[in-house]
Amino acid sequence: MTRPRSFFALMMSFLMAFLVSCSSVEAKAPTTYTAAQIQQIQRYVPTITELRSRMDKLGTLIQKQNWVDTRTYIHGPLGDLRGTMKSVSASLLPQAQKEAVDLTKSLFSDLVNIDLAAKDLDYAKVTSSYQKAVDDFDAFLQLIPKA
Repeated sequence: MTRPRSFFALMMSFLMAFLVSCSSVEAKAPTTYTAAQIQQIQRYVPTITELRSRMDKLGTLIQKQNWVDTRTYIHGPLGDLRGTMKSVSASLLPQAQKEAVDLTKSLFSDLVNIDLAAKDLDYAKVTSSYQKAVDDFDAFLQLIPKA
């Protein structure tokens, strides 16, 4: 009598393991920020705002048509921008994260266009790319949750 009971218990355990492994729990994306997430994002705010003010300095260099310093400024003082924006983007909610990544890519595309146009001394293209870059940066800043 022990053999059928042991066999039945073994079969029931396999059945339970199979049913549990086949079921799936859908992970829901969070819809709000936790206090820890906001605190983590807020650590980057001073750096991001400083980098945004550096964009104004870039605009001044462009207005003066100082092409060598414009190109150097993009690669120098704005060099930390990509890493900081990627860190902030990774901390955002999923719906804002995709937009933040797209804005980051667009901003860097604009900076590359500024660099290339400055190399070619093309003032019109530099100013239009600069305006797009500023707009992308400002849109990115709007995605950052307030403390």
